[in-house]
Amino acid sequence: MNIKSSETSLDKITVLDGKLHLYKRPRSNFWQCGFHHYGNYLRSSTKLTDLYAATEKAKQWYYEKQVEIRMGAPAAPRNITFVYHAELAIKDYQRLAEDGRGSMKYANSLKMLLNNDLIKFFGKYPLSSINQQLWNRYLHQRLINSDGNDEAGNKAKKSAKPSTIHHHLNGIRVVFRRSKMRGDISTTPEFVTERKTAADATPRTWFEPDQYEQLYTKTRANIREKKGTRWHEHAKELHDFVLFVANTGMRIGEARNVRFCDVKLAEDINGIDEKKPILIISNIKGKRGTGSCKSYFGAVRPFERLLERSGLKEDEWRQSTELVFKHYHRDMFNSVLKAIKLKDTADRPPRKRDLMSLRHTYICMRLLNGVGVYEIANNCRTSVSMIENHYARWLSSVQSDVNKTKLRKFGSEEETDIKQ
Repeated sequence: MNIKSSETSLDKITVLDGKLHLYKRPRSNFWQCGFHHYGNYLRSSTKLTDLYAATEKAKQWYYEKQVEIRMGAPAAPRNITFVYHAELAIKDYQRLAEDGRGSMKYANSLKMLLNNDLIKFFGKYPLSSINQQLWNRYLHQRLINSDGNDEAGNKAKKSAKPSTIHHHLNGIRVVFRRSKMRGDISTTPEFVTERKTAADATPRTWFEPDQYEQLYTKTRANIREKKGTRWHEHAKELHDFVLFVANTGMRIGEARNVRFCDVKLAEDINGIDEKKPILIISNIKGKRGTGSCKSYFGAVRPFERLLERSGLKEDEWRQSTELVFKHYHRDMFNSVLKAIKLKDTADRPPRKRDLMSLRHTYICMRLLNGVGVYEIANNCRTSVSMIENHYARWLSSVQSDVNKTKLRKFGSEEETDIKQ
């Protein structure tokens, strides 16, 4: 086995002329192996208890590492590499989701992104060595100039969408942010992306006033159509979900996480100096952590109907942790949109509407009613630049007060909702 007897003990030996070490840690039966490389000590576990088998496996690992180093792979102890910190970030987000302070869907999405893409490229690099230059190399090798196949099966160059590039960059930032929060690093690098042009700032899909009226009229009719089927209760909740989101501007995930105890009834002054009931929603759990919002007047009646169907009494619902919405209505909502021919916009090329178009409708209608960009951004838990780039620039400009009314009223009191 070529063991140097002068450096051999019961729990530590050297092989390959002293280049490779095998040793046992206290309270462990497995043999570990490692070697020095320009000031770094690279190590691994053989996960074997037999000395001969562990030595052969350690030699194989040593030769493989030497080939990787010659091929340009960075040599670094595992506990300072990107893969080590990425795995800790995944565990952090999974734990937060299990504790109810995060989304398991997001944790699984982050895990998939890191394992399938980022770790394969950055995994063996020390976290401290990942900078703008390395990100640029990843960007051009993996996302912009990566090889793919066209529809005929021929090799072609493909370029990732800006949203995909942002998704990958955000994955790197998450790893750095979690490492800084744990105290493993003191600073995080600033990654610069190319500035978006006006052509990149696209409008969001929304429902104009007559389209919105057509939508909630159809969701009401859908309740009658589903009567006597197992989808009747779903249809009732969909109608209220449409009105609730379009009058609060909440993200879909945020609305689905709202509990009865998070909602309070209040009053606000409308455009003709009348006090009318509104909802104050707190503990909104979503994309940007926890926040709150003030609803528009049309959200009150749908919430009252949801409260009636829950069976909770007035002295119970204020403390109830029961979710306001029980179901996910994507499929039925899409069926409604297709039935009234509003699934696609009239743009060239057409763009698809979905449940998020209800949030976009709230924002667009508030802008058209003269509400200031800052008030809308604050109430919708987003940034001013997001409102300006994706909403305001495609509509008219603005004034203030989140429940200001400039447009004429449409329909009954119950269904005025966004269309004042």
